Amino acid sequence: MDVVSGARPEDGTEVDLVDARRAAVSGTASTDPFAPFFIDPPKRFQVLALDGGGARGLFAAHILARLESDLGVRITDSFDLIAGTSTGGIIALALGAGLRPAEIVAHYDRLVDAVFPSRRRRFRPLQLVRPLYSADALRSALTDVVGDNRLGDSLKPLIIPTWDVELGQVHIFKTPHHPRFTRDWRISMTDVAVATSAAPTYFPAARVDGCRLVDGGVWANDPSVVAVTEAVSVFGVPLGAVRVLSVGTIGEGQDHPKALDNGGLAQWSTRLVPTFMGATSRAGQGIIQHLVGRSNYLRINATIKKSARFSLDAVNRDDVEGLASSVSRVHGPDYTTMFDGHRAYDYEPLHATGEPTREGEHATL
Repeated sequence: MDVVSGARPEDGTEVDLVDARRAAVSGTASTDPFAPFFIDPPKRFQVLALDGGGARGLFAAHILARLESDLGVRITDSFDLIAGTSTGGIIALALGAGLRPAEIVAHYDRLVDAVFPSRRRRFRPLQLVRPLYSADALRSALTDVVGDNRLGDSLKPLIIPTWDVELGQVHIFKTPHHPRFTRDWRISMTDVAVATSAAPTYFPAARVDGCRLVDGGVWANDPSVVAVTEAVSVFGVPLGAVRVLSVGTIGEGQDHPKALDNGGLAQWSTRLVPTFMGATSRAGQGIIQHLVGRSNYLRINATIKKSARFSLDAVNRDDVEGLASSVSRVHGPDYTTMFDGHRAYDYEPLHATGEPTREGEHATL
């Protein structure tokens, strides 16, 4: 396969990827800023999509760690694009920073304690009028995970959804995996992680690069559809070549008492965020199966009855690990069959220090 680099080779030989990317940055590539990345699309392009879910992100981290340990693989080697929302965005950024899933698990144990201290949950009634948790604690904990890396330092192409509350539109942070993405690479991974994790009522809105941003889970808690859109429209991959591994963060069975049918804000207050997150995830799963086909899609998750052991801001670590152990045992063979035989393309960031910035990458799906 080759990338945007001018004329298609007449003899069918492969253009050198590094030279082609340098040509794209230097301006000798296609003059169309919306030209797809690949000229000759790959026969397979694999996407890893990671759901939002607060503290339950520990489940997704355990799933990836178990797959690596059981199968002797490195997850990032098999995926051409990683998308993550909220807690899934934190995991995606950590993978981009070079951490292995087992290391992310260790970080999450500390992160959950620091970000969701149990003493704060005693003040849950105050959540009706202000965020329950501290943005400063969130920022400090996330910096411990991703360090001082910028988004442009990621070792893998990433897309991280958030929502711009000022403009009322999507705001997607993207690594510089296309020549027109010239701004986001300068932003720190910590800033991106804070923005995609700023769940309303749990954390205040984040200010990043002058924008007021909240958790991407308000519109794309399961970022699979966003990732496949990126693969097709930005990378130029045929829809039939895309395979998706979607990892959830423990779904809860439906619990909708009849009293809510005529309930007001008081009755709905504690259910709005989980309902929106669950609804966007379920919708995304249905859409993505229609787009890529069931044979090209694997969803790994567990659905349980609602329990305090698996809430957005508090989890029982042993129970989460046990649940991930059981689920990964079931899906390990599926992973091997569907994803292990593919080697991701060698990603090299397409940014150039000192180049002027251009508008447009944030709100473009």
